[in-house]
Amino acid sequence: MPANLYRRGGTWYARVQISGTDLRRSLRTRDRSEALSRLRAFVAAAARERFTGEPQRRWKDAAHRYTTEILPASVAPTTATRYMCSVRQVDHILRDTFVDAIGRREIARIAHRAGVSNATRRRDLTAVSRVLTACVAWGWRDDNPARAYDRSLIRERRAALVLPSEADIGAVVALAPGNLARLIRFAQYTGMRQEEVASLERGQLRDDALDVWRAKSGRPRVVPLDERAAGTIAGTAQALHSQFVFHHAGGRYRNVASRFRALVRRAGATAKREKRPFKPFRFHDLRHWYAVDYLRRGGNIYDLAAILGHSSVKTTEIYLAHLDASEQRRAKHSPAQNPAQL
Repeated sequence: MPANLYRRGGTWYARVQISGTDLRRSLRTRDRSEALSRLRAFVAAAARERFTGEPQRRWKDAAHRYTTEILPASVAPTTATRYMCSVRQVDHILRDTFVDAIGRREIARIAHRAGVSNATRRRDLTAVSRVLTACVAWGWRDDNPARAYDRSLIRERRAALVLPSEADIGAVVALAPGNLARLIRFAQYTGMRQEEVASLERGQLRDDALDVWRAKSGRPRVVPLDERAAGTIAGTAQALHSQFVFHHAGGRYRNVASRFRALVRRAGATAKREKRPFKPFRFHDLRHWYAVDYLRRGGNIYDLAAILGHSSVKTTEIYLAHLDASEQRRAKHSPAQNPAQL
């Protein structure tokens, strides 16, 4: 397979002859040593295509196929959005790399690049691993180096658990418009995630519980409604031709996170002006508030794990640290109510 290197207008080009046919390609570099490296890759790809009948695939081809064919049907929409973000984050590292040339060195570059948190590195590795798993299934490579990477080297530090006070939550709610205020209170009284509450539909409601269809884990679950949560729904007017519980102009609430952050900033500024305490918190901290409140009111830790959708009760046990000794014993040993049967 004769191959040579030539330059045109300062840019290096490769020419490979296969069965008497010339293949030419710009190597997109003015550096000769880099051009030689790319020439070798071009020759290897041409050889593969000659002997297997299939072209050598690049990362950008794999990422496009995975995100269009597999991703939409395999995970929840919010997880899909996160994976799409990760694929974009690693594009500058892997874009033109041949899929079967991705090895430990490329994975290490993703895992240890500067300027991003360990949590982001871990999420990006997960997305890359999913794409490479698909590549193995498609016959584009034989193994998955991202799965073999030891992630204990990039441990994720959990953010400190924040339990907002009732006064601070009330200060934020007081500044929110009607249905957004009710949406915030409902999250506080159910422990549901922001996306779950914002997309809540009337068809999910029962008499004293609701069904979560689009859970982060992908597994549906049941959330009980106490008198506070039920009262929040009862006080929310239903919009004509809208299936959403907490509607905005007939549709679902959008940009809840940014709206909520703006409310928290306003509440903090007001508190500072009035010289009273206020501790900023995130929307997700309402979930923590619910979990501790549920246990303090006599709930069982195993029931709470099912309500929150945790795959392991070990995750739920972080809330025990916010209880006194008697509350901890009750949370661990009181009879389970099995919320899935509500």
